[in-house]
Amino acid sequence: MTPSLADIALPVPLDRQFTYLIPPDLRSLVSRGKRVIVPFGGKHLTGIIVHFPESTTVKGLKPVRDVLDSQPTFSEELLNLTKWISDYYLVPWGEVLRAATPQGFTHESKNLVRPTVALTEAVLAETKRSAKQQHRILSFLHDGPRTISFLQKHTKASALRAILREMQQKEWIVIEEQIHEPRARPKTETVVRLVPEYGSILGGLTRRLTAKQASIVAVLENSGPAGSIELLRKTSAGSSILKALESKGLIELFHREVFRKETAEEPEAPKSMTLNAAQTNALTAVTVALDSGQYQSFLLHGITGSGKTEVYIEAIRHVLSVGKTAIVLVPEISLTPQTVRRFRSHFRDEVTVMHSQMSVGERFDAWRSARDGRVKIAIGPRSAVFAPLASVGLIVVDEEHEASYKQFDASPRYNARDVAIVRAAAANAVIILGSATPSVESYFNAQTGKYRLLDLPDRIDQARLPRIDIVDMRQERKEVLAVLRKQLQDSGTTYPRHMPRASVSRLLESQISDRISKKQGVILLQNRRGFSHVVECFECGHVERCDNCDVTMTFHSIKKHLRCHYCGSVRKPPGVCPACGSSELRYHAFGTQQVHEELRERFPDAAVLRMDLDTTSRKGSHDKLLRQFGRGEADILLGTQMVAKGLDFPNVTLVGVISADTQMLLPDFRSAERTFQLLTQVAGRAGRSQLAGEVVIQTMQPQHYSLKHVLTHDYAGFYAEELAYRREVHYPPFSRIVLLEFKGKQEELVHSRASQYAEFLRKERGDSPYDVLGPADAAIPKIRNLFRKHIVIKSYREKDPGGSTLRNVLMRARQSLDSSASKTGVTASIDVDPQGMM
Repeated sequence: MTPSLADIALPVPLDRQFTYLIPPDLRSLVSRGKRVIVPFGGKHLTGIIVHFPESTTVKGLKPVRDVLDSQPTFSEELLNLTKWISDYYLVPWGEVLRAATPQGFTHESKNLVRPTVALTEAVLAETKRSAKQQHRILSFLHDGPRTISFLQKHTKASALRAILREMQQKEWIVIEEQIHEPRARPKTETVVRLVPEYGSILGGLTRRLTAKQASIVAVLENSGPAGSIELLRKTSAGSSILKALESKGLIELFHREVFRKETAEEPEAPKSMTLNAAQTNALTAVTVALDSGQYQSFLLHGITGSGKTEVYIEAIRHVLSVGKTAIVLVPEISLTPQTVRRFRSHFRDEVTVMHSQMSVGERFDAWRSARDGRVKIAIGPRSAVFAPLASVGLIVVDEEHEASYKQFDASPRYNARDVAIVRAAAANAVIILGSATPSVESYFNAQTGKYRLLDLPDRIDQARLPRIDIVDMRQERKEVLAVLRKQLQDSGTTYPRHMPRASVSRLLESQISDRISKKQGVILLQNRRGFSHVVECFECGHVERCDNCDVTMTFHSIKKHLRCHYCGSVRKPPGVCPACGSSELRYHAFGTQQVHEELRERFPDAAVLRMDLDTTSRKGSHDKLLRQFGRGEADILLGTQMVAKGLDFPNVTLVGVISADTQMLLPDFRSAERTFQLLTQVAGRAGRSQLAGEVVIQTMQPQHYSLKHVLTHDYAGFYAEELAYRREVHYPPFSRIVLLEFKGKQEELVHSRASQYAEFLRKERGDSPYDVLGPADAAIPKIRNLFRKHIVIKSYREKDPGGSTLRNVLMRARQSLDSSASKTGVTASIDVDPQGMM
């Protein structure tokens, strides 16, 4: 039966689909997963067909304007996957589909306001006296048409649409809708070829060809058809030469599609690989699972440098041999170039890349290459989980523990690792989660049988794990200060009670000097986050923690108090350290820029590269910096956590951590886990060849249990201690965390809205399958002039295993409370399984 109605998922923040009438001339063109243009409100939107309802009621329904696809943009598999994301993460299906659609692939509709001939200088003068808001709008239109969004932003009119309607009635303006074509479109090039009978034509010419014309004909005779730009470059000819040859009938021009690539470089030659016994055992387990055609999940726990990538490559080689495809997820764009080069050396043009620093055209072509079967392997960060490959047989999630797999700053807030697991299960595929420092949740799943654990306990090529030294910066500063005071006292100079804090200890300075003299590489990590309001004792390292939540408390300079960002409890900051009585209470203050300046002063002859958000914002900048360092053009690579992951430089023999406390003291229950993971990962960058490696970790918290296990490379010991802590306070994996965030310009309204939500959730929880903490100020209580409040919900897995009870309550809360929220200007967002509480 030909459908006459279609349910369309639109990219709007509403938890529903919208039913439209399919005109008779479009009914043969529609199918699930195709894009359509439909009217919505006062404009047109691009939506996805997700269902054909059986109802025959068409009264009041608007018609679909156009069908955009000859084949579905979303397969049945991806439609089901995005629907799961919508249900689990409590986000409208249309917003998920928008996130999974290539950027620039949608038709955009904008309302344009144009002045009419009735808009005269007299009208402008009159409105200036009697209607100031209308005059301001007309002043902008005096220079040409403007969009409604532009006028709203620049006039800040409180009732803009009502004002525009009145101006329409006076015939001063007209409002027109314009639908813009998508920015992503196929790229074509002009191609030149000789006509089949060119030989006889050439013989019949009365005048000989010029030298440039003859050179073009010679190239085409030898090489066949060629792109016009490349042909003219080779022959140093101009376009007029082509026109002359075309007029003589010797050549013809035509257009062909060109697929854009993110890089034009040739793949490297593959390195020979001989798997050791542990790698062979892991690969055998994976290939047996692949041959079974059934879903199975593996946690590949291999220490840094143990050869996880070799296992991935051989597993992909096997999955391609049986006619299936593979997806490889990496946590950071900075890792993508190295990973892609490695995989392309083995699989050549079977590989495509997907990431946000590619141009719109490059991403569009990568997406089409995957959808049309021109490639078999898709590699990229988070969004590559939506790669439209058919017959997916294997998904690899490298560094599965990384928080960057979680979308945290925009809807939908999904975790690509967990989405990959769901996609693999639905496709009866195999998934490998790889890490030297697995997340506590993943390792727990492996210990309880949900995943199968595969171990790689040794580094390949007999490389040794680096030696790790812990520098107690409390003692370091005391000793340095004592020496300085003694020197000044001996010289009769008045000495200060305090001295400026240096970021590099004497041991680390000595080791850096040694490596520079030996022409060996140094990596330095300073993971300075955007804020650092933890009050720490300068003498003993004591930090104030919440009695209720066992996380660090944050100091708010405006209100002069300490606050817990889980439960909202407030405490007056101590005047002296409660542990040792010292009055030296300080803040963390070192960022990568300050450390960079200090390194330049201490090592004036060393070349230092800084790698952080400030230096890697341009396209290709990650890869450029890493290539420079890899070629030995710099002695020291200094950076944030992007230098800690997956990088493989055989010449690096020293890794230094400027402050291990930066991550450790964040107000987050995962801070110890993040610290262990980050330090173990960055330590793994040292000594990855025959050269021995060393790691120097500087800290004010040398007694912290995460450092104890980093020192001995003991993941199992850390996991056991961390799991006991999680069990005691009911944190994941023993519970599920949901973070609600409220933002608005007026703090009182934000707090009121958050309080309404908290009251509703507490009232509806029934037999207490969850706890509600807050509302409380966010760790950063105000960003871009918007106040932020948080509610943390802790759902107990033994009482609500799938989380369905909590999800249903949250849906009811949103339906009950969000309808009146638009008038307050307060927005609410739901983050299921958050990876941070900032």
